[in-house]
Amino acid sequence: MHYIYKKYGEIVEITKIEKEPHPRKVCVYFKRRRGDVFGLRRPDNIRRTRQICVRRVFSALEEYGCPLLVTLTFAGDASDASYANDSLRAFQVRLRAKYPLAQSLFIPELSPRGRIHFHGLLFNVPLSLGDTRQGKRCISHGDERKDRTLAKLWGEGFVDATKTNGSGRLAYYISKYITKGGQQILFNAMRMLRISHGFPKEIVIRGDMAKELARRYEKEKPIKEWTRPSIFMGEITKKTYQKSP
Repeated sequence: MHYIYKKYGEIVEITKIEKEPHPRKVCVYFKRRRGDVFGLRRPDNIRRTRQICVRRVFSALEEYGCPLLVTLTFAGDASDASYANDSLRAFQVRLRAKYPLAQSLFIPELSPRGRIHFHGLLFNVPLSLGDTRQGKRCISHGDERKDRTLAKLWGEGFVDATKTNGSGRLAYYISKYITKGGQQILFNAMRMLRISHGFPKEIVIRGDMAKELARRYEKEKPIKEWTRPSIFMGEITKKTYQKSP
């Protein structure tokens, strides 16, 4: 029996595999030029990217606390995916120069009018920059509306910034744009998930240590559980737990 323990934020996943997976072989691959992609992204790739996004955000929420929820929009032409991708990369570089500890995560979206913009989370930046909202109503304006600090770093148009409470719902809210944007062929020229260097990752433990950690959770009630058969690995069981804050 093989165990895999994963932790991201307050979420713990324990996977039990009936048959021990074969050790991975070291393979050498020659780099090939990637051809143009004309079709839609595969659904499994979209799901995997969204899963990565959720886990990374949960990890960042636990380590850094409340982020700013921001939207980057273009003042001029916003239909060139390659240019938009380069602009976002430049913004992340300038953001890190302004705030050395800043971490960011962005996902592109295409508006009904065909204009590209980015939704993202900014960690380790002053929360005073963001507006305070209650539902759709703005209670108080942040410093970004006065000083345009983020807009100057962006340099392409307007930046909308909102304070958040650090809830885990942010992970699912921001990740929904991956599913939405994955249906756009225009975004084949860019990454659906752009994360800054050093952004927190999930903790993964395998083997005897994972088995011991799984034993500690035996009496806990999982929030989610599923079992499925596999031709190569036998029965696979995954249980998901939510730790108390």
